[in-house]
Amino acid sequence: MFYKAETQLGNIGIEKAVIGRIITEAVEEFHGKVVISNYKGKVSGLVAKIGGIDDVNYMEITLGEKGLDIKVFIMIKFGTSISKVTDQLIRNIKNNVEEFTGMEANSIAVVVTGMFSKQIVKRNIEVRG
Repeated sequence: MFYKAETQLGNIGIEKAVIGRIITEAVEEFHGKVVISNYKGKVSGLVAKIGGIDDVNYMEITLGEKGLDIKVFIMIKFGTSISKVTDQLIRNIKNNVEEFTGMEANSIAVVVTGMFSKQIVKRNIEVRG
C-alpha cells in the first residue's frame, strides 16, 4: 500500500499504480503527440498500450511530508510546442491527482527525453511546476 489513512468512515488506501494511471490518462489527452518514456528515452512497452500498469515503472512517484513528488519522463512529437505540452501536462496531473485522490501534489516535474517523428532525437529538458 503506497498511501493509507484512517478516517471516521473507514480506511483509505491508494496504490502507486492508481497515481500512475491518473498520470497516464493525463498523457493520453494529447492523442499521441506525447508518449511516456523512461529516463533514457525508451518508450514504454506493449503492456501499457493495452491498458496495463507498465507505465508506472517509467515514473518516479514518492510521498513526502508536504505531499506527492512526481517526475514523469515523456517524448513529444516533432512540431509540438514543448512549453505548451509540459505546462498543460503539469496542470492536468496536479488537478487530477488532487481531485481523484485528495492528496496534495507537492512537486511535479516533466522531463522531455526526446522528440519523435520518423526518427527519435534525444533531449533532456526538465520542466517543474
